[in-house]
Amino acid sequence: MANKRKKCLIFRFLPLLFSFTLCTAAQAATSSEIEAVFQKAMQIAEENQQRFYMLVEQEQLGQLDEKLRTQAAQEMTRNTLAYETELSKASAGGHAVATYLLATLQEGRRVLRGFDYAKQAEACRLYQTAAEQGLIAGAVALLRDCESASRRFMFDDPELMRLRGLLFNALDRPDKYSAHYPLPATTSLCFKEPKMFAVNNELSLTAMMDAYAPTLLSLEQFRADGFYLLAVKADIENPAARDYFQQVLAMAPDCMDPINIGVRFNAKSGKPAEREAK
Repeated sequence: MANKRKKCLIFRFLPLLFSFTLCTAAQAATSSEIEAVFQKAMQIAEENQQRFYMLVEQEQLGQLDEKLRTQAAQEMTRNTLAYETELSKASAGGHAVATYLLATLQEGRRVLRGFDYAKQAEACRLYQTAAEQGLIAGAVALLRDCESASRRFMFDDPELMRLRGLLFNALDRPDKYSAHYPLPATTSLCFKEPKMFAVNNELSLTAMMDAYAPTLLSLEQFRADGFYLLAVKADIENPAARDYFQQVLAMAPDCMDPINIGVRFNAKSGKPAEREAK
């Protein structure tokens, strides 16, 4: 029974990690009333973040017992529900960042269930809405997480082409929500090394944070991730793919290039096989 309680607590904490964000309060792209609702959600998220960091510190000092952990999980779960309620209000009012953050919450819940098609579909619907409202982060997440044709090398798939076009158009325009960056990304091909941890009874809060907490990306980093995705999800024979990758190198020479497309482009041009993006 004790192990079952500990596992339930881990399941409660995981979605909370996906609510962490440090959005700025300047230059709203929506009405002042909707922005006020959004900022209320951000205050709740910041309170949860600070509470979680305090728990991590207590755990590292050996001061976190099961009773404190249970009480904290219950309090933070209530706060997360309040956070989601305020985000939903702001999203309904047309706030693209609120819609994007709701999608990251759905991603967090999907993590708990292996692969939950319903949660994935809801996250993709929200990313789509945010992308259509001009949020580059939404367009990046949509192409990254919501298509599978490129994995089968079906680069002429209509849905893949539609999502690539949506991202390309977003990258070609100013982001109306630029003042709200940095924003959390559940993953990043350029800036977050993938880590795989099984959800189990022994997982510490520190390990959970390292494995599951989103990484905060600036607008420029999201743009670099976007061009990297355009390169990865295009036929390498298409000259545009190399052009996209060159834009990544110009914007983010520290891109990790996990797919090693720099090596592939070098191989095609007859250059020595070396990593172009560091």
